[in-house]
Amino acid sequence: MKKTITAVLAIGLVGVTYGALQAAEVVVRDDQIGLSATSVFDDPTPDVFDYPETEPSAAQALKRAYFGAPPQVPHKIENLLPIRAKKNACLRCHDAPDDIGKARAAGDPTPMPLSHYVKLDDGSLKRGDNRHVCVQCHAPQANVKDLVGNTFAP
Repeated sequence: MKKTITAVLAIGLVGVTYGALQAAEVVVRDDQIGLSATSVFDDPTPDVFDYPETEPSAAQALKRAYFGAPPQVPHKIENLLPIRAKKNACLRCHDAPDDIGKARAAGDPTPMPLSHYVKLDDGSLKRGDNRHVCVQCHAPQANVKDLVGNTFAP
C-alpha cells in the first residue's frame, strides 16, 4: 500500500514538474488585448464642444439616424434639466395631443407622438406615466467628429 501511494505521488510530482517546465511565459501586449489596434490604455479624449445656441423655436428638425429612430433634439436642453416625473420642461412645448398629425408652421414644436399617450375611456389622451424621461431616447446633438471610427449604415 505504501509503495502504491509513493508511486502515485512520484508520478504526480513528475507530471506537475514536466508541465511546469513546458509552460512558456505568455506575453500579451496591451495593443493585442481588445479589438482595436491601439493600446487599451490609449484613452481618446473628445474635442470640447458646445451645443448649438439655437433657440427651440428656431431649431430645424434633424435627420433621424435610421428608420424608426427617435428624433434627435435640435436645441440645447441645459435650461430644461433635470427632467423628473413631476417636473418636465419638455412638456411645455411638446405635450400637444391635439396637434398630432397636423401640419406645423416653421418654429412650431413637434408634438409627442401618439405612442407616448394612453387613450382614456372617454376617448381623450393622457400622457403615459412611463414616458417622462425624454432624454432616455431623445438626445441633444452637436456637430462633432466621431471619437472612434464608425461604419454603421442604416
